[in-house]
Amino acid sequence: MTDSDTSPSPARTGATDRAEHLAGLILAFARREGMKAGDRLIEQKLADALDVSRAPIRLGLKALEAAGLARGEPNRGFVLTKSPTSGAARPTLAAVSRAEQAYADIAADVLDQRIDADVTEAELMRRYELSRTELQRLLDRIAAEGWIARLPGYGWRFADTVSSPEVQAQAAAFRAVIEPAAILQSGFHLEREIIDRLRQHQQRVLGGELDKMTIGEVYQSGCEFHEEIARGAGNPFFVDSLRRVNSIRRLFAYRSFADRDGMRRHVKEHLRLLDLLEAGRHADAAELMRRHLQRPLSSRIS
Repeated sequence: MTDSDTSPSPARTGATDRAEHLAGLILAFARREGMKAGDRLIEQKLADALDVSRAPIRLGLKALEAAGLARGEPNRGFVLTKSPTSGAARPTLAAVSRAEQAYADIAADVLDQRIDADVTEAELMRRYELSRTELQRLLDRIAAEGWIARLPGYGWRFADTVSSPEVQAQAAAFRAVIEPAAILQSGFHLEREIIDRLRQHQQRVLGGELDKMTIGEVYQSGCEFHEEIARGAGNPFFVDSLRRVNSIRRLFAYRSFADRDGMRRHVKEHLRLLDLLEAGRHADAAELMRRHLQRPLSSRIS
């Protein structure tokens, strides 16, 4: 496969390509949230969820409108015109699934040491059958997560630590300390609306959505749940610390996704945790969180 074989046409590069990619991410988020046709797509909420500024979110929303999946309305912003689970949404979501599969393949090869630490973009394009634009987007994402870095002048290098069992154990131990501690903060509080939203999402996952989600969506769902709980402490350092460790442990977490029964048990624990928090039983919730995080990785999704 030559560079010309994998390079997209000029019409598929730059802002257009990025906008369509963001459209897929927005639609995937809407599916995770159980949104329906007619629901508002709130820019700031999407920007927070996807960790980007509002400007690219607007580009993604306009791309959704061009695809007939959303429309702009006066004084309301954008609303969905089609359900994220409809047939009309499948082509837009397919690109997200393809990118997530390529990401998972790279992660698995790095963890199993099936790929050299030093690689070129041409090698990666051939190995994973990606266009240059697709690869560059993945490399930007992986670099932001801290497990690859550009070499001076030419090529890329995967970090030595990402396949280390010690890093896996350290990440788990760190979370088992900070997440229960967040719940035990004297000012810890979750609004009823937040608890209800988290519960509804976990129930949808348990009710069958799990089998439709990509590995990236499963992972992101778990991260969002735990970060929302940590946010209840009212101390941004808990959430910032959790996000940092999440970016590293992602590779290890992907190992567990074949165990769907284990993941369902894990989601049931999420629901039990919400019940305890709603009842104000913070000490019991913190202990459940500690046990939840100390289970073997093969039975954890977050």
